[in-house]
Amino acid sequence: MNNLVKSQRHVNTIDKKKLDLFQDAIQLLKKEYINYIDTRFHSGKNITIIHGDLHPGNTFLSKSIDKTVKFIDLEAVRIGLCTEDLTMLLALHIEYDKKYEKPLIDYYYHCLCENIKEYPYETFISDYKISIMENMFFAIRLLNRGTYDFTMRDKAIKGLLERYFK
Repeated sequence: MNNLVKSQRHVNTIDKKKLDLFQDAIQLLKKEYINYIDTRFHSGKNITIIHGDLHPGNTFLSKSIDKTVKFIDLEAVRIGLCTEDLTMLLALHIEYDKKYEKPLIDYYYHCLCENIKEYPYETFISDYKISIMENMFFAIRLLNRGTYDFTMRDKAIKGLLERYFK
């Protein structure tokens, strides 16, 4: 073995019991997700076009006075819940500590409600929880494709899943 020390993010150190949370999430998604999305889609409520791969590397912050934010890398665009991009950005990449996450979630909700009517906060939070379960599998997809960055997976488990499955 060479003298290079492996980065912590490339070492699988999680307790195997915590990985059971993925199975719990799969079962919950199988049971509820399709009907949930189908009902929302057919009622025309709160389904939108999402980026599908929103992380800091796909974001540009303008130096202009208006501070425009632009998203790039749009090949994963699809229909989904308006909370899916928020979940990927916050949960997997930026902030997964609940005390810091909540003000960002609340701000996002208030911005949405400037244009979206009849979207109760409870429904928004329910959407967010479902988006957490869906987005956590993005990290597993990367691992299965040979990108052994366990940090994203561990953030999903430690920062979000334990909060909803305990």
